[in-house]
Amino acid sequence: MQQNLSRLTSSSATAFLCAVLCVYPLYIDRFSNLGVTKFTGCFTLFLLFSLWLGACTAIGAHAPAGRYRAARRDLTLWGVAAFVVTTLVSTVFSLSSLSSVWGLGGYYGGLMMVLFTAAGYWCIRSYADAGDFGFLTLGVGVTSSLVAVFYLLNIFNIDLIGTYANTAVVERAQFFSTLGQKDFNASFFAVTLPLVFYAFLFAPTRRRAAAAGVPAFFGALALAIVDSEALTLGIAAAAMVMVCHRDFTTRQLRRTALVAAAFFGWAWTMHLLRASVYTQGGTALLAKLGDPRVALPGAAVCLVLWALLALRSRSGRAEVSLCLPGRVLTGAVLVLAVAAVAVANCLPTLPLPGRLHNLLVFSDDWGTYRGTAWRIAFSTWADGSWWRKLIGVGPGMMHEAVAAWAGDAVTPRMNTFYAAHNEYLEQLLTTGLLGLAAWVLLIAAHLRRGFANWQRPGVAPVLLALCSYLAQSVVSIRVSMVFPLVMLLFGLLTAFTSPSLPAPSERRPAGRKQHPPKPLTRRQRVVRYAKITAAAIAGMAVSGALSGLLFWFLL
Repeated sequence: MQQNLSRLTSSSATAFLCAVLCVYPLYIDRFSNLGVTKFTGCFTLFLLFSLWLGACTAIGAHAPAGRYRAARRDLTLWGVAAFVVTTLVSTVFSLSSLSSVWGLGGYYGGLMMVLFTAAGYWCIRSYADAGDFGFLTLGVGVTSSLVAVFYLLNIFNIDLIGTYANTAVVERAQFFSTLGQKDFNASFFAVTLPLVFYAFLFAPTRRRAAAAGVPAFFGALALAIVDSEALTLGIAAAAMVMVCHRDFTTRQLRRTALVAAAFFGWAWTMHLLRASVYTQGGTALLAKLGDPRVALPGAAVCLVLWALLALRSRSGRAEVSLCLPGRVLTGAVLVLAVAAVAVANCLPTLPLPGRLHNLLVFSDDWGTYRGTAWRIAFSTWADGSWWRKLIGVGPGMMHEAVAAWAGDAVTPRMNTFYAAHNEYLEQLLTTGLLGLAAWVLLIAAHLRRGFANWQRPGVAPVLLALCSYLAQSVVSIRVSMVFPLVMLLFGLLTAFTSPSLPAPSERRPAGRKQHPPKPLTRRQRVVRYAKITAAAIAGMAVSGALSGLLFWFLL
């Protein structure tokens, strides 16, 4: 009985992960109502799977031994609990409690999103199976490839999925793929590309590397076309974390050279197309490397490096860890970056080229007016009462709080910001010092646990995805398109890092032997994953249909 329940709950958790990570990003109705469509669809999806796994728990299913060991001293659980409680308190005392419940004043990031993602976190932490991570990585690779292709087609005004029907051209120019604005797509890729690239770089066999190389190829396309500094920052952070560990060897460098060559090829191709064909949207930050004077030599260097390392491998020489050069390079990059920013801002008269000045010197115009958003968000918090400093103005209430703070001095530019474009600053303003402390505790507890268990299966790629998201969130916003994925990854990280303890023996009639479950054959695994995929797609389809009925008042 218990074995059957365990198989059911683990398969359900995998289906839940597949639905959220692989199917939900492709779920779309129309762009003119994308935010609420995504929010209600995801809410319904989490609700259905949470109720299902909760029902399984009620009839006797239990998490594998070790998932909640020493729960009272587990900082990851305390972090999640503090995050939920501080959001609840801020909502109760919000400038508008009703708006904060649903996040109507922002990007649907209110109390309800925190509650349902916390429920999803419990589901995945309790029942996720590490043995299914390879299947999930494959699904994420397929989904991220599709999102990248849709993004590319939209740049050239090609609409294969009919999402732009009855949508104004001006509005259409602001939206890409199935995730809306370019920044939302960038946040999605910041989460998924570390998983995709890691699967290719650390594939144990050439056959698996070839299979994982296809999504990695389209991942290089995403880097070349998505117009967002946040994505660049996230991937750079994940890369620096990866190269500092001992398992980054000449094999990974060899495969990284192939990904880099593919990126230069995509960037060069887009450079040529943008010069001769009408495209909409901005130019990706990394796409500037598509200039033939940079892209062609860059691709050549990468291919030569790959060839030299391939010859070295074929000669029978052992792979060598590159963690020491990686740590030196990472340290040098961080020191130079901090020094450059400090010097540029402390010496404003220092003559710098225009682009370098715009990148290093902070002002109201910095980062497409992110400087303005940061200034008004912090000033609104700093000028508030002491209790508002502690509990904030309420989730999604930045626009109203800034308007009240600025009064007659409000400018048209200030009126355009409904979020601080910095998750940590947004957390400070909306949930106060207590809310920011709770969020930092949640992050620190999970990262500490992840780095302590880096070598365990599945931990490293999930940790890199989280590092990428947390780095890009310095210049981005929290939205219902991406944050649910992140909370499930936090739950997955705790499931992978939980100690493996022997399960308590199930009661059985005297004299009857208990046989361990037999491993599935290849055919049985294929059938199981096909069923899980069908369940994930069906779950998203049902959730999409039900969301309009359950949340008609939001639509």
